[in-house]
Amino acid sequence: MRTSLVGFGLATLVVGWAASATAQGPITDARRAGMAGLSLGRESGLERYNPAYRAVPARVTQRGQPKFTIPIPLGIIQFLHDHPHLSSDPAFDPKSTGFNPILVVNTILNLPLNLEVKQAPTPTNDVALTIGDTVFRVNLGQAATLVPEDQFGISGSSRPLDPGFGFKGFRVGVMGWLHDDVELQLGDTLLGFLRDSQPAQKNTRYSALVHGIVEGGFAPTVSYAGKIVGDSSGGLYVGGALHYYLGVGYGRTDGNGGFITGDTLFGGSNPVTPDARTLTQYSKPGNTFGHGLGGDVGFAWISGPVELGVGVNDIGATITWPDTRQDSAFFIRPTGSTRDSSFSKLIANHVETKTKLPVSYIANVAYSVGNTTLGADILNTGRGSVIHIGGEQRIGLIALRGGIARDQRKRVEFGWGGGLRFGPLGWDVGFFTHTNSLSNQRGITMATSVSIY
Repeated sequence: MRTSLVGFGLATLVVGWAASATAQGPITDARRAGMAGLSLGRESGLERYNPAYRAVPARVTQRGQPKFTIPIPLGIIQFLHDHPHLSSDPAFDPKSTGFNPILVVNTILNLPLNLEVKQAPTPTNDVALTIGDTVFRVNLGQAATLVPEDQFGISGSSRPLDPGFGFKGFRVGVMGWLHDDVELQLGDTLLGFLRDSQPAQKNTRYSALVHGIVEGGFAPTVSYAGKIVGDSSGGLYVGGALHYYLGVGYGRTDGNGGFITGDTLFGGSNPVTPDARTLTQYSKPGNTFGHGLGGDVGFAWISGPVELGVGVNDIGATITWPDTRQDSAFFIRPTGSTRDSSFSKLIANHVETKTKLPVSYIANVAYSVGNTTLGADILNTGRGSVIHIGGEQRIGLIALRGGIARDQRKRVEFGWGGGLRFGPLGWDVGFFTHTNSLSNQRGITMATSVSIY
């Protein structure tokens, strides 16, 4: 029972933090790192979230914008030096007694692309156990503050492919799309056991609610972007796109899982009983395509040194899946048995279900005058907003950068850095803080990259 409760609790803690923290994504461009994640150029993905930017030319007044940037992944060298034999490294082998799940999670949260100049410390105080004939209590110490009280998870909507061709502002293409969403929320009893060190109770259920969905497909798209008013120095640009979403496949699960303690905490043949139940729905590839309509809209306004933009994606994007299978699944220990049992039951087949893509939006502003560029943006892809504010000052061959950001967990982070330019080549270094680890303290990452002008 001790292993089950502690293991289940720590697993939900680790998975939850991995999910919520990775939503920020890695930053490999040293220029962006130096501005805490802000990008002032067209490479920032503005076209992805704002269709009007397909028609907006690169700003003449915005100095020092490279044609493209090549990251230098110094973090890989550091990682391979620390773990030269990864395939046989016991810290990464779940079957080894030296397996370190905290190290694995922190590696996932901070992919070893950049150089970690200051590792965020992981809570190292030992878990304190109070054990008696009828008492079992766990004190996670500092790690208890990592146990989330509210629902947490990760949600994303991406477009990995978007080929097409256009003429005079009109464009026809086929867009690949992918949506995923994972959520987890601890029940009151499990939350109290882990976060508040409440003693375990007999005949009590310790559980968590889980939800997960992944779906993807492609979408024939017709779009337009162009300037509707203005002159050579600026104006108002608008854009819009209409998508006919075709879903190749999707899977969804909604469940409630945990353990039920027995009449006595340490005695009898059944001190703790696993108990989980889920509803699973899926339409696998090869079934009838899902289908739905949705669209994007956006505008960008350029006036002298000022640039403003707003874009909204996947408006009204509801996907109808005409060939869905629904199953209920259970994981229990039958009464009187000492072995766990799992089974599933068909509820319905070839039924129609619906899913909805999250609406994403971006708003950005930039101000450029001489060798000074300032900017800010706010991006929401379905689960919380990320805010970036930063700027760049060029002094001859030298560029100085700084910025501040608020991530999806409302944590404030900082960035600073600089670069040197020699003709068509530039070398940049950027530092940024992060709390993408199982710690309440910040780490510091250094990104390096080469820019081609």
